[in-house]
Amino acid sequence: MAVHRSPLAAAGARVGALGRSLAGPAFRAVTARPVAAAGHRLATEAARLWGRMLGGEERQVGELTVISGLPPWAFGRGGTTVGATFLTRSATSPDILAHEDVHRRQWERYGLWFIPMYFAAGLDGLTNKWEIEAGLERGGYLPKRSARPRPLVE
Repeated sequence: MAVHRSPLAAAGARVGALGRSLAGPAFRAVTARPVAAAGHRLATEAARLWGRMLGGEERQVGELTVISGLPPWAFGRGGTTVGATFLTRSATSPDILAHEDVHRRQWERYGLWFIPMYFAAGLDGLTNKWEIEAGLERGGYLPKRSARPRPLVE
């Protein structure tokens, strides 16, 4: 039985497959520090411009620029990190921002190549390796586990 993917996910998978087939020198070239850093800066500034154009409120949380108060159509899910900019309506809890900061570092490492890599990993947050790496509980994909064990009932 064939699995149906959105055109965007299918394109991401094709680009990801191409990247894996070129994994040696080509992949190292597009993720080399200067190339990745330039892509990271470009993505960050484009996202900041987007957020400001839509009237979002901008603040700095560590190395992450958070732009909140945006309309729900301006980003994916509860929020989206592009470069070092997190776009959201109101998802700004410390746990979510810690999750998004991991995405910032992923962008920093891979630059613009992170876009096809993310889509190639699939749009289901529970199985997407980048979301798993960022922490499913902190990102709100899974309920938080209780900090202390429950007492045994006899």
